[in-house]
Formats: sequence, C-alpha cells, structure tokens
Amino acid sequence: MAPGTRIILAILGVTSAGLALCAALVFGSLDRLSLRTAESNVDFLLTQLRDTIEANVGLGLPLADVRVVQDLIERAKATDPQVLAVEVFSPDGLSLFNTDRGSIGEAISASWQNAVRYRVVNERWRVEEFGNIVVGQVIRNDFNEAVGYLAITVSGEARSKLAERVLTGLAKRAAVIVPLALLAVLVVSMIVFNLTGRPLKRLAERLASAAPPAADGAAPALLLSGVEGVRLSVDRAVQDFERTTAEVLKVDESDDRNAA
Repeated sequence: MAPGTRIILAILGVTSAGLALCAALVFGSLDRLSLRTAESNVDFLLTQLRDTIEANVGLGLPLADVRVVQDLIERAKATDPQVLAVEVFSPDGLSLFNTDRGSIGEAISASWQNAVRYRVVNERWRVEEFGNIVVGQVIRNDFNEAVGYLAITVSGEARSKLAERVLTGLAKRAAVIVPLALLAVLVVSMIVFNLTGRPLKRLAERLASAAPPAADGAAPALLLSGVEGVRLSVDRAVQDFERTTAEVLKVDESDDRNAA
C-alpha cells in the first residue's frame, strides 16, 4: 500500500473517531436537555398543586377536609401522560387523597418515610422505586407548619423512551452527515496529496534522468525508479565531497612541507 494511501486512510479514521465523539456529546446534551424539560414539568405541576392546596388550607380547613384536593390531583394526572400517580398524605404517613382511590387510608412505604424524614429542610424529597421516580413536596399552613405532603410518581420508562427517540433521531441524521463528511475529507485529501506530490515526482524524475551509469555495469539510473535514482545521486554527492576534502588536505600538507 502506497504511503499516501495509508495517510489518507489514517485521516479518514481520525475523522470517523471525531464524528463519533461529536455524536456522543450531542446525544448527551440532548438527553440532559430532555431530562431537564421533564423535571421542569414535574416541578411546575408540584408547585401548582401545592399552592392551590395551601390556599385551601389557609382558609382554616384541615387538610383531610379539603375535598377539592381529590379533583385537583386527578386532573393533574390526566394532563401529563408521564405522571402515573398523585398522592397527598398526612404527616403520620397515611394517604388522604390518591389517584388510586383504593390506596386511600393506607400507610406510605418505608422508603417514602425515610425520604421525608431525611430530606433537606424545606426542600423536596425524591425516591426511585420499581423503575419509577417519586418526587415529593411539603404542604404548609399559614404558620409554616407541615400539614401534609404531596407526592407525584413519574414513569421511568417514559424517560428511557425519550432517550431512545433522541438516539433514533440522531442516528438518522448521522447516517446522512457522516458519509458526506468522510467523502468530503477523502476528496480534499486526494487533491492535497496530488498537488503536494507533483514537485517531488518531478524532482525524482529529474534526478533519475541526470544520473550516469553505475560503476559496476548495472542498469543506468535512468531505468531505475525515482527513489533509487535519488539514492544514487546522494551517494555520488557524498563521494564527490569526500574526494574534494581529501584533495584539499593533500594541498595543505604540501604547503606545510614547503614552508618548513
């Protein structure tokens, strides 16, 4: 394989690796962006529900007596297909309102209790279980006392499907962009090597045509390849230099003897 061909293949390999790295970075950015978008939707839903529930609690009613909460959480679940369940439970851990009405009155799981207990003060809590994500928010009254908790269960499968859609869209675009990019790099590389290689070829041909016959009766340098002709020319130049150096030294020695 010619050296130029090897260099072109190496350039194509480096280009392919660079395109793969760019694709990975783009996919990571899009995946994080989609995740942040989904989290923003959940945050907005949590904030909206909490503010509405706290407004009703501020009227002086106990949280368990605010019957409008059931309608609120059911409408919230219906507006977002990624939301699997919405639940409001008391500080004791008993479900007060739930989109799964059969779970009303039951105690929350131990993982939820631990998440609520060890949450950062005045911040939300988060649990991942059964492949889903549960995000919770404290419900407070006008005296800033915790009167209950709001929890939204988001499908983890929806997140994976979103990542798959992002990857599929990126792959479709890469299937078009990558071959075009490699073709462009190949054409440019061939043009560059063709332009830069012409002076070297002309120099090799000129040296080969100017080379005299070899001393041992071998084929003349004109019939040798360009590389062989260059080698012979270099050897002759070295021999001429050594011969000239020897003659100069002889002349110097002769002058020194005459001076003596």
